[in-house]
Amino acid sequence: MTGVAGGPARRPPSLLTGGRAALAAVPVLVLVLVGAGPGVASAAACDDACRIAGARAYVAALADHDPSDVPLHPRATRVEAGLQTGFSGDQLRADLRHGPQYRVVRGVSDETYTVRDDGVVVAGFTLDVGVGPVGLTTARVHETFRYSDGLIREIVADIRVGDTA
Repeated sequence: MTGVAGGPARRPPSLLTGGRAALAAVPVLVLVLVGAGPGVASAAACDDACRIAGARAYVAALADHDPSDVPLHPRATRVEAGLQTGFSGDQLRADLRHGPQYRVVRGVSDETYTVRDDGVVVAGFTLDVGVGPVGLTTARVHETFRYSDGLIREIVADIRVGDTA
């Protein structure tokens, strides 16, 4: 092949030859082919049922330590007793998976979920806390889940140890 004025031919840039425009299209192509990931693909269409499902996934992760289905916003926060205990979606996922504060949670029961008029999910549930087979106490938890773009953006927790009412 010959190029302009008899010089070497230039191939148009491609994914294989490293063209910048082609490389910029790679993330878009990946999202189209494999999906945007949990909680992201349906973010714009997250209705009340979707928000309750996200809150349920979070509550389940307290006991099973598997946050992979929890739709956390990258800048998600969590506040408990007025103190911020969660600073990002990644940190909250790591805490749910490995945090010692959650490793003592043996089970969840008496769950209720409602959605307020402003879209905030209100969850109430009882945590069974213990070490191995030894139960130590129960705690009644009231948490609210505020969403942004279909993802949990803010969690506010009120925990009453020894209270199951």
